Amino acid sequence: MRLSHVQALLDSAFQGVEEGAARMYEPEDSRFDERLSAVWLEYRWYVHERGLAEVFVKWKRVEKEACAQEEVSVLRLHLLGHSAALTTRARRVLEAGAPSAGRLLELLGEDGVKRECSAAGPTGITLEHWPHPAPQPLLPEETFQGLSSVLLHPESSFEERHEAVDRLCRERSPRVVHTLLAALEVGPSLSALRRLSEWCEPGALPHLERALAAVAPDNPADLWTLTALQRRLRAWSRTFQGM
Repeated sequence: MRLSHVQALLDSAFQGVEEGAARMYEPEDSRFDERLSAVWLEYRWYVHERGLAEVFVKWKRVEKEACAQEEVSVLRLHLLGHSAALTTRARRVLEAGAPSAGRLLELLGEDGVKRECSAAGPTGITLEHWPHPAPQPLLPEETFQGLSSVLLHPESSFEERHEAVDRLCRERSPRVVHTLLAALEVGPSLSALRRLSEWCEPGALPHLERALAAVAPDNPADLWTLTALQRRLRAWSRTFQGM
């Protein structure tokens, strides 16, 4: 499907649904003109009741004027929280294609995400149902303390902190969230911010704001990533308003 068709499909499928944060349409923002990538990106965040539908669109990095007619390679929807209405809307997008096994599913591993796939010509459509928080086996106490100490030590290297976050997050628990937030007080960690955003932890929002303020103008890649994480959390926070 061409980009213009994908955008029209999304507009139709989610008509009347609130957007919890401003869309990110990369070609319209000159700050990302120099982002080193072979693709353009668009993000949207739809919210309803206690649910969030995050939409991710990817297509070849052609001239901006040619984007509308360019074929989309990836159309992906992430469902978080609880909203039957958002699930119904997202399924309308999925059903715009023919059922497909998905080209990259074998690379994604056992991450607890339920995936449904379809294809519309060269456009792969994936609907991901992100798992709800659930009790998980705790890491051995010695392992937990060792990984925590790496994150809380100001002299730990980027690589050490990244590995510690990855291993620590095999346990999704309040103590891990607390450790990640404490680590962000010690120093920046994009991997910790990414995981806290995936878990929709509102306590990460101030750290994201601070990281965004510190991004250098010549670093559009981190600017894009952090902005997307920030807007996901802002959108998620809308699901709690009025409670």
